[in-house]
Amino acid sequence: MPYPDDPSSTPAGLIRLRNLAGDSAVINLYGGQILSWRTANGGERLYCSQMLPTKPGGPTRGGVPICFPQFADRGPLPKHGLVRTTVWHTDSVSTIHAEEVARAHLWLAASDATRALWPHEFELQLDIALGTNTLEVGLTVSNQGTSAFSFTGALHTYLASEDVRQLSVSGLQDVHYIDSAQGQTQATQFDKLLHIAEETDRIYLSPPPSLQLQSTVTQRALLQVDQEGFCDSVVWNPGPSKAEQLGDMVPSDWIRMLCIEAAQVAQPVHLAPQAQWRGVQRLRVLSD
Repeated sequence: MPYPDDPSSTPAGLIRLRNLAGDSAVINLYGGQILSWRTANGGERLYCSQMLPTKPGGPTRGGVPICFPQFADRGPLPKHGLVRTTVWHTDSVSTIHAEEVARAHLWLAASDATRALWPHEFELQLDIALGTNTLEVGLTVSNQGTSAFSFTGALHTYLASEDVRQLSVSGLQDVHYIDSAQGQTQATQFDKLLHIAEETDRIYLSPPPSLQLQSTVTQRALLQVDQEGFCDSVVWNPGPSKAEQLGDMVPSDWIRMLCIEAAQVAQPVHLAPQAQWRGVQRLRVLSD
């Protein structure tokens, strides 16, 4: 689903990427958020709600939001941290890069506004690479201060779906998880495939580095999701009941999306002064 076609929702400016094969991506400098990823055949691979945020200045629901330095409401900071509603910086705005791999580089540093809520000196670097049928997102966190800090976070990727009830996720068999939809209970997934038919909110602990999204109709693998650096994977879908409560997406859109997130949740990263951490998520279309 395309991102909201409303200039008022993207006042910070957009970066538009296109490679030689015809793949394209749109990145909002507000939040450093990828809003759209289309492969050369025109297929939109990311879900993005057509509804504007419920609060002025709020984040857009969809694309690839960046959660830092806190995942969800698991801490004292605003939900998913501070950087989804902050303007990022880049060297190029509204530029099309006609290369085999089109790239964008964004960055964000601590400010008075972030220090008021989280008193640490940090810098984030976001590297986006758009290849043929692939999208790679790399997040680098640097401690620019003189004292250590700890953080959690995620690349909160919303994948597009015609009907999530006809999809399954493979690669999670025998992986332990925290079930946030069931009061933070812990369990192990014994089924080979994860099917989505209702609210699903699971933090998979130490999953394998590669997962696949599959069609239960054709039995084909549709998309591969790889990650590095991040120790957890989150699978989230609001289901029909919770979708009615969200306010910033059409309730029936719950079947149009599935979040498979590269995440660092259960064990925060402890970053020493002048140290760096990097996490990467790679998405590769396998078939339609």
